[in-house]
Amino acid sequence: MSDAQLEQAEQALLKGAKAHGFDTDLWTLDRIAEVIWRVTGVRHHPAHVWRLLRHRLDWSLQRPTRRAQARDEQAIRQWVASDWPRIKRTPGAARPSSAASTSPAFR
Repeated sequence: MSDAQLEQAEQALLKGAKAHGFDTDLWTLDRIAEVIWRVTGVRHHPAHVWRLLRHRLDWSLQRPTRRAQARDEQAIRQWVASDWPRIKRTPGAARPSSAASTSPAFR
């Protein structure tokens, strides 16, 4: 794959997966291989696509954070504001561990 073709493929990938007809903007190696083929006419195995991305384009692996679909952001903010401070332990409130009984103060 020439540098010009690689640049062309990178510009296409930067538009996002939805711009190329995929349902989500999540890129997979299979999807990237498909877009490279459409744009440049060059077919690559998905494993080779990763080498192109990593070594020639200096891209890195990124995975989306998983979140529950029924996540209630308002309830989470309320819990963090009211419940978390009440149940959180502070360093000063921690009791000495059992190893502290070997100190001179306990003899």
